[in-house]
Amino acid sequence: MIDVNYNEKFRKFFKKFSKQYSLSTDKDEKKFLWDLAVDFVETNRDFVMQYPIAQYWSSIWTEEKDSLENLFFEEYNWKDINLYFHIPFCKTRCTYCNFHIVVWDWSKELMTQIYITKLKKEIDLFTEKVTNYNIKTIFIWWWTPSYLDEKPLEDLLKYINLKLWNNFDDELEFSFEWNPDSFNENKLTILKKYKVNRLSFWVQTFNNQITEKINRTYTDVIVFDIIKLARKIWFKNINVDMIYGLPWQDYLCMKKDLEIVSKLEVEHITYYPLYYYDESIVTQIDWREDNIKQIYSFYDEVIDKLKNNNFNQYWREYFSKWDKISHYQNNFVWNGYLYWFWQSAYSFNKKYAFKKNENLKQYLIDNNNLIHYYKYDNENINRRLFVLWSRNIKIEKDKLEDIESVEKIRELIKIPLTMWLIKEDNDSFYLTDKWLKYQEILAHMIV
Repeated sequence: MIDVNYNEKFRKFFKKFSKQYSLSTDKDEKKFLWDLAVDFVETNRDFVMQYPIAQYWSSIWTEEKDSLENLFFEEYNWKDINLYFHIPFCKTRCTYCNFHIVVWDWSKELMTQIYITKLKKEIDLFTEKVTNYNIKTIFIWWWTPSYLDEKPLEDLLKYINLKLWNNFDDELEFSFEWNPDSFNENKLTILKKYKVNRLSFWVQTFNNQITEKINRTYTDVIVFDIIKLARKIWFKNINVDMIYGLPWQDYLCMKKDLEIVSKLEVEHITYYPLYYYDESIVTQIDWREDNIKQIYSFYDEVIDKLKNNNFNQYWREYFSKWDKISHYQNNFVWNGYLYWFWQSAYSFNKKYAFKKNENLKQYLIDNNNLIHYYKYDNENINRRLFVLWSRNIKIEKDKLEDIESVEKIRELIKIPLTMWLIKEDNDSFYLTDKWLKYQEILAHMIV
């Protein structure tokens, strides 16, 4: 759980860092200071920087809840929007997982029915309040939505199409997250039938021994089979999600994983390092102090290998062939209009945000879960937007000028500019190849 002083912690550190770095004239001292900054961020960071966390918002307190709700939903009218559907159920808990999930048990069928019914009510609420909009992306994601049985899976997708079809963009990106061992041809056919056109497979590693140790339940052969089957059913946009730095994963194993995934016939790869979080099982049994060093040493190999196999990097962990970027992620980062059908996340537009009841059971039984309202905090809006934009490779000045002068942004990123980690031309600030490795450092430098 992120603490309320999260941003302030980094602001204090980088205030001292900037002063000392600017005064230093010794090359070795500057390198030492930079290494210190990298270590501080990577040791203290949380996986939140692409989200509109509460510290960037001002709470709205009023008993006139209906009026706030109307204000919030009005902002989505006449806009390009992005929708996210969250399925919180998993077959097992992976040892590295630090998220809130529900592991399937004897009540799977009942819980599924209740949850899908709740999502339908949320769709109804949205379509009642928002009448004119264009859906650019839909993502059914996280944990393992593919573990839904065929009937509830089709039930949900059919309802999404029924209620939202008229507002689908002509080039809608409709993504579905998939755990390899829950596939079958019938499910893939259902996805295709209801306009899903992008698949994302959580693979993580091709080493079957490590897969078993991290409490996942498939083999490399299953991964290869599901990709072939998806091609057979004519899916033309497939992502494979990988992790390096897993428990028990040595350098040779990471190298072999990289070799295999780089040669797969897929359009997109996400390649994340494993960070150790207090909530995960593996942190409690296998904390390794060299985790951060391992992440940075192997990162360069990931970049070089994927580039040599025609993958273009457009985000720190995102690589695509041709134009098959993840539009959902790009729209999220560029602060578009997003609505999350889920209890434990912020839906937001460019003026307001809300969070629902975090308790899953309470969320399922309540008729209305819009309980925490926020608006932009003027003091932090510029920093927040730049933090989000820092996850892209290019930051266009004409967008910055609407919220803050280019001069102030230039002052904010003065040190990265002097280090040639960020470059500037007439139209944009953009991250150099050298900087991509340190995107998280930039984000926390300017929070």
